[in-house]
Amino acid sequence: MSLSRYLLSIVVQPVLLATVVFFSLLFSLPKAYASEGLNKNLQTVEQAHRAGAKTQRQVDDLSVDSRLLYGEYQQVLRHAETTEAYNRQLSRLIFSQETELGSLDGQIQSLENTDRSLLPMLVRMVDRLNQFVGQDQPFLLDERQKRVSRLQGLLDRADVSLAEKYRQILQAYQIEVDYGRSLEAYEGEVTTLEGKRQVTFLRLGRVALYYQSANGQAGGLWQPQSQSWLTLTAEDNRVLKNAIQMARQQVVPELLDLPLPMPESSSSLEADA
Repeated sequence: MSLSRYLLSIVVQPVLLATVVFFSLLFSLPKAYASEGLNKNLQTVEQAHRAGAKTQRQVDDLSVDSRLLYGEYQQVLRHAETTEAYNRQLSRLIFSQETELGSLDGQIQSLENTDRSLLPMLVRMVDRLNQFVGQDQPFLLDERQKRVSRLQGLLDRADVSLAEKYRQILQAYQIEVDYGRSLEAYEGEVTTLEGKRQVTFLRLGRVALYYQSANGQAGGLWQPQSQSWLTLTAEDNRVLKNAIQMARQQVVPELLDLPLPMPESSSSLEADA
């Protein structure tokens, strides 16, 4: 072997060996690096998946909370609308009540004015009724005078309203009016020239008032002008007895031929009322 070949072999072999080692290291290095990078990538992906899952859970939770909040919002909105509608109705009601109160105040004021003018009128009505009973035919005199006295006492009572006083006075007037539309027989006491005696009275409306003794032998007709009793004849007493039976519905009604008093010059109750 020549010196040049020997020197070349000494130089080339180490270089070749280094080259082989270099290339071996060069080709083996990416595999190890790639494996390590892959592991890191897998870890990163896994971490990303875990983070994504966590984020998704948070999103899901936020979605549930959002739906709950939206439901509450809808409920509050409906409640607000209902409250607003109620407030509008309440406002109209309050306005109506205020209007009604104003009307009532006016009515109360009017009633106070009416009361001041009504009470004197009621007093006049009772006085006129009292005068009429005193001037009228003397039938049921005690009952009618007691009714007037009761009305006079009623006017002085503070616990009775004017409306009730007015009603009872009108009722008394109506009773007096009804006397003129009925035929009535009742027992009572009469004072004549012979003294007091128990008799049967017959009231023929307000046209005539008669009395007859219990034995039917004596009778009389009230004369308003002279304020006295006119004695009836025997025939008139017979007809009067039959009339009393008719008033008590004991016989069939028929025409009566009874004497009548002279016409009164005083006004009737209807005119006074």
